[in-house]
Amino acid sequence: MSGRMEGEPPPEAGLLETLAAGVAHEVRNPLNSVQINLGILEQELSELIADQGAHVFSVLAKIASEIKRLDDFVSEFLRFTRPPRLNVQRLPLQPLLADLIAFMAPECSKRGVALELDLRGPDAAWVDAFQLKQAVLNLLLNALQAMPGGGRVVVRTGGDQRSLSIAVADDGEGMSAETMAKAFTPFFTTREEGTGLGLPLVRRIVEQHGGSVAIASSVEQGTVVTMVFPAPEGA
Repeated sequence: MSGRMEGEPPPEAGLLETLAAGVAHEVRNPLNSVQINLGILEQELSELIADQGAHVFSVLAKIASEIKRLDDFVSEFLRFTRPPRLNVQRLPLQPLLADLIAFMAPECSKRGVALELDLRGPDAAWVDAFQLKQAVLNLLLNALQAMPGGGRVVVRTGGDQRSLSIAVADDGEGMSAETMAKAFTPFFTTREEGTGLGLPLVRRIVEQHGGSVAIASSVEQGTVVTMVFPAPEGA
């Protein structure tokens, strides 16, 4: 016998979290320093160069963008290496998902994407509200990246007393069979700005709930990612 209690994370999980926190600390400290000094440099240059359209300012903007991308990656990495501590409650779905849709609507509108919510099946579910929103948000961000020219995204719920399904469907670029096979592999990405941790994080959240996640996609036909959450026994 291992002596480990049921439901307790394995020792290596704590080690990974500790290592991740250490790496994040060592990366973020110099990143913050670079960001501060970049701001000082930009301020001093703006006093010397009247033309704000000068090439040097576009270079500074590019540096600032790369710093933000690295900081975002560190945040995503930390979320991935820290298994969620779930606070599962029976929650109404409509306000939970409607809040998320309202939050994403301005960004979708800016990108020419129509965002819709289609509620069917159970009107409540046993979930961790924060983690569920995180999972759906990651899927929405993926969908937006797949539709650079605009399109349509639908968040659709379904299920019965035994399970809840939440699907995010887009009519974007879609995936090849080879890409789908690697989609849940940590750090795998087909996009220069991607971290490759969005879908693995979604799967971790769903599996922590005891559920499963699947992808259906075709090139130029769009993608549907479906999460299934089981209802607790006796619910």
